[in-house]
Amino acid sequence: MATILVTGASRGIGLELACQYAEAGDAVIATCRDPDTANALRHLSQSFENVEVQALDVVDPLAVLSLASMLAKRGDSVDILYNNAGIAIAEKVGSWTADAFSATLETNVVAPAIIMQSFAKAMSSKGKIVNISSRMGSFDFEANLGGELASYAASKSALNMLVRQVAPSLMERGVIAVALSPGWVKTDMGGQEASLTVEESVTAIRETVAKLTPAAAGAFLDYTGETIPW
Repeated sequence: MATILVTGASRGIGLELACQYAEAGDAVIATCRDPDTANALRHLSQSFENVEVQALDVVDPLAVLSLASMLAKRGDSVDILYNNAGIAIAEKVGSWTADAFSATLETNVVAPAIIMQSFAKAMSSKGKIVNISSRMGSFDFEANLGGELASYAASKSALNMLVRQVAPSLMERGVIAVALSPGWVKTDMGGQEASLTVEESVTAIRETVAKLTPAAAGAFLDYTGETIPW
């Protein structure tokens, strides 16, 4: 039985990751900002004894350190950590705001950085850290969205570089870190026109993550395991 930690697990991809790993019999630590309002996640924890829900605001470094310390004191080690929590703020060119860019970078880049740093010692010797990115973070992404999601795309490019920078240090501990695009998924963020259901995306993600080897450390992959050009 593996121990899986998922951030942003109250809905969408994070919730489905928690569901599928729980059904597989793994120990799941599912985090979200407000468990009291996360009805689907609370229902999951009531249905599966192997699901533990923890409050975590990923942009609060003290909260991140507190959770990592708690797990260390319990003697728990994490086999797979999904840095899944993220935001996307749509603003068209001409209406960009500093607040939107700052909030997006704080959640999508700074938070994963602090989480990886804080949980490095809590990972098992062959652990894996999967940072949920986006194909929009690739310079090969050519769809013209009118700059509406520029802050989101920029944050995912930064996340990819962050993973590339931290991967060698984590590999010294035996931990594989990757950036991974889940595909275009039918979630609140992806919309109902998306090509993948949440179940399809997460099923493929789990298969890809299970096959990760040290050679993949620092890579930017899609949900099927294919390398995405930077």
